[in-house]
Amino acid sequence: MLSSFQAFAFSITTEANISTPENTAKVIDLTTDVNSDIGFTSIDFAILPGADANKFTLAGNKLTFKATDFEARSDVAYRVKVQATKKVRILGVVASTMTAEKTITVTVADLDDEALTNIQISNTNLIAGLPADTLVGTLSATDLDTAADALTFTTTSTDFKIVNGNELETKRSITAIGDMTITVTVSDGIQSANQEFSIKVTEKTKDTTVEEPVVTAQAVRKESKSASKLLLSKVGRTLMGRLSHIRHKNKQKSSFSANDFVNGIQVSFADSQTNSFINRVLSANGPSNVIPTSSRKVERWDTWTSAEVVIGKNNGEGANKTKFNLKSLNIGMDRRIAKDKIIGFSLGLGKQKHTATGNNFSGDIDTMQYILSSYGALELNDKGNIEAVLGVAQATHKISNSNTPSADQDSDGFFASIAYRTDLQAQGVDLSPFIRYDISRIKMKADDILTNSETATDEAIALGIEINKQVNYQDGQLTRFVSVEYKSDIRRDDSDYRSKNAEQEVSVKLGLDYQKDDTTASVSYKRIQSTNNKAHSNGIEGAVRWKF
Repeated sequence: MLSSFQAFAFSITTEANISTPENTAKVIDLTTDVNSDIGFTSIDFAILPGADANKFTLAGNKLTFKATDFEARSDVAYRVKVQATKKVRILGVVASTMTAEKTITVTVADLDDEALTNIQISNTNLIAGLPADTLVGTLSATDLDTAADALTFTTTSTDFKIVNGNELETKRSITAIGDMTITVTVSDGIQSANQEFSIKVTEKTKDTTVEEPVVTAQAVRKESKSASKLLLSKVGRTLMGRLSHIRHKNKQKSSFSANDFVNGIQVSFADSQTNSFINRVLSANGPSNVIPTSSRKVERWDTWTSAEVVIGKNNGEGANKTKFNLKSLNIGMDRRIAKDKIIGFSLGLGKQKHTATGNNFSGDIDTMQYILSSYGALELNDKGNIEAVLGVAQATHKISNSNTPSADQDSDGFFASIAYRTDLQAQGVDLSPFIRYDISRIKMKADDILTNSETATDEAIALGIEINKQVNYQDGQLTRFVSVEYKSDIRRDDSDYRSKNAEQEVSVKLGLDYQKDDTTASVSYKRIQSTNNKAHSNGIEGAVRWKF
């Protein structure tokens, strides 16, 4: 009879996984697959030792999970092992005992019940008379239930606005001296809180502090470095464009090449009878009518010139903005040293004028830069091409701001690019996908305000494709082109002030080239968009290239 009782399986049937809201006690009924109401059977439950055992209490078959806050710990799953003991009594004597164990997991669910706290702004001082869109400070708040970048800041102020999520800017130029009260509302989507701030508007002192020229000079230095890098980048793209032009030239032979002659210069005369007579005389006496020449390859250097003008605007973060115009002139010479190799040299002059507005500096910066470069290509038959550019530069940066007459700075630098690209064609459209590595190093020299020099090294990798479609048009060739490029920083020692503050960016360029004889005119539009913030730039470019 005992064996028949023992033959039945015994287990705890309570669910193993249970969820409960935070800060709410949870009562769990412990059950088994045996009915304990039968008079000769009893079931007792117990909590076994464990890491979370103290979070549970037991009364009969009622297991209670204590109220727990979601933020109490990172692991919100609490586990307890319970044991059920079944006893069978016959005539009051325990005839058999069976036990079963089970681990029950209680998961605490988060509720958005945390109040928004610690609402702050990074700055509450404002100088009177600054232009609209001046950045005052950055807002922040603490919410244990919500990530910081998911909070929303708003204000109904007529004098201030919130941009870029949490940046407080002026709507207009504020000239009144005194304290201005502003109410900011922060919300996590469910709960919200208001906070008042007092913005202190002060008059700019006539006595310039020691710190102000340094701050301005540092801003000018950063913008000057950005201007140098932009000019270097422009030269690099011009020289790689020259390599593409040479590579696509039909037969790619110089008109002064001696390769048109197999063994030498053939002797011939305009009069056919004289020509025939001389040839017969030469042949009868042994000599050939071909004068031998050296087998060494002799090719001429091709010379070219490119002039470009770019007008554009950069929009950085906050109030930092720049309008610029860039002019460059490049003179170069190149040649083929074999069927699959190209080498060339270039001398460039670039000039860029920045008109900057921002918190630390507003004014014009004129950059004049001289660049000496070498460039080359190796054609890998049908496997693509390797292109390389290397150059050194020297620049002067002049600032036109009466408050900082001594902020002019000079710089030296070098740059290099190496690219692998392949040329494809589909339905009359030329496709040129590429991958490129860029490096530039700019050294800003010391001056009377910033007494130490500063060097910044940038490295980046770029992936892109160029698409061209060429048609004949009025005795020339008209080419429509589009290029798309994704560029990501590998290394950057310093953040640029306005012109480029993106770690990753996408650029799109589209335009037209018209070539007639040895002269090419080009016009294009280029957009650069940061992928990690809202910074972007737009530019219109015109270029003329000719050969002489």
